[in-house]
Amino acid sequence: MISKKVHTIILIGLFCGFVNAQNSDATKRRTRGVTGKTADKVGQVDQTVHETNNDIDQTVEGIDNTLEGAKETVDKVGSILFGSKKEKSKDKILISIDSVAYGDENVQNLYNELSKKNGTKKNSKTFSGGVVTIQIESKQNADALWQEISQNVRASFKVIAMGENNITVGLPTKAE
Repeated sequence: MISKKVHTIILIGLFCGFVNAQNSDATKRRTRGVTGKTADKVGQVDQTVHETNNDIDQTVEGIDNTLEGAKETVDKVGSILFGSKKEKSKDKILISIDSVAYGDENVQNLYNELSKKNGTKKNSKTFSGGVVTIQIESKQNADALWQEISQNVRASFKVIAMGENNITVGLPTKAE
């Protein structure tokens, strides 16, 4: 029959197989437990990250609002201390040309030169009853504006009257 040694070896083999089977089940149970705990931890971390992102967004919005308010305050204080930063206002200057035919070349040359000048804007020209009126917005007064017009364009006109914001000119007659 079988000797005691063989029986002992078989029993030891069976015992080791049984113990190994038990360890495998325990390992699976532990792994399932660790996986569940890991999933819970990942969920907690995800929730914390979401809350942190919301806090960061609110903080950034608060900083933006604070900076905008500070900028407005600095602008107000600056205007109180140093006056407004606005440029000198532009005055409307009227140039009237009497006794002229519609489409006169000299008038058109004057209007074109005034329209191209730096510091002038909102230029308009009207004609009614032999009078052309050119209206311009400029930082300069009428005399300074007139002096900056080129000599060859100015030579086509005779100044009749000049004020702070208006000029009345005429075309020289043939006798002049």
